[in-house]
Amino acid sequence: MGPSNISQRTGLLLTAMASLLWGTTFIASQVGFHYTNPYNLVFLRFATAAVVVIVFGLPFDNKVGLKRELAKKSTWMVGGVYALGFLLQFVGQDLTTASEATLLSNLAPILVPTVAFAVLKDSMTSTQKVATVLGFAGLFLVASPRLSMNVTSLSGDVLLFGTSLCYTLFIVASKQLKVGSVGRSFAYIVATAVFLAPVAVYFGRLNVLDLRIGWTGWASVLYLGFPCTLIAISAYLKGLSVVTVSESAILLLIQILAGLVLASLLLGEFLSLSQAIGAVAIMSALVLGVKRASKPNSAR
Repeated sequence: MGPSNISQRTGLLLTAMASLLWGTTFIASQVGFHYTNPYNLVFLRFATAAVVVIVFGLPFDNKVGLKRELAKKSTWMVGGVYALGFLLQFVGQDLTTASEATLLSNLAPILVPTVAFAVLKDSMTSTQKVATVLGFAGLFLVASPRLSMNVTSLSGDVLLFGTSLCYTLFIVASKQLKVGSVGRSFAYIVATAVFLAPVAVYFGRLNVLDLRIGWTGWASVLYLGFPCTLIAISAYLKGLSVVTVSESAILLLIQILAGLVLASLLLGEFLSLSQAIGAVAIMSALVLGVKRASKPNSAR
């Protein structure tokens, strides 16, 4: 794969845009759960995106390189981790709330810098260290009032933390593989859909001949499949090609804020005082992360 042809500022904007779109997925998923189970919803999300990828990608495969990327073992290995992360996220959210899913499935900003430093030898500046500490403190303050002690919610919380672990591995692996092409992004979408298909059939009792989930259910699926999957994944991986893993992880905190705000406005899940303080800490981490990411030659 050749070097990236976008600037670092563009990479920063693409990463931020993907994060913002992902922040809305928790609300769309919560709506979708009223019409189908989480196993079917997560599969239909990626299946709709995969259909578009195949229909429009294959005719231009000489430029996109979808077949070439699908032939790589690394695509399926990383795609498997990604599929597991999304499966845990949807099942976990179905057992808890949109707010808890927003918080606990987005701990990658805390986990990624440490993993990146240990695995990729991705250096961390003093500014990044401060931003990471602020993000950690903010996430703790935001998450603590939401952590339930009943068995059902606790199980959902554990699954959502597993999501964070999977996303951390996905981010680090994608950076190590120098993923940034549209072809690889599309290949991940197809691979994820393939892995989720048998899960939907077995656990979700999916019947492809009877997909009556209502107009609102399909609106949720299409929104999750196109803006939040096809566009967001492609934008994020393209941006990741020119910013460091640690910087991209800090920018992913945007989705936490977006998810919490939307959960408050649309679902009535309002922030407590400690969560508001945590949000301020997270915003501070974002400012520091953007400041560092916008400096010349900061990409590794």
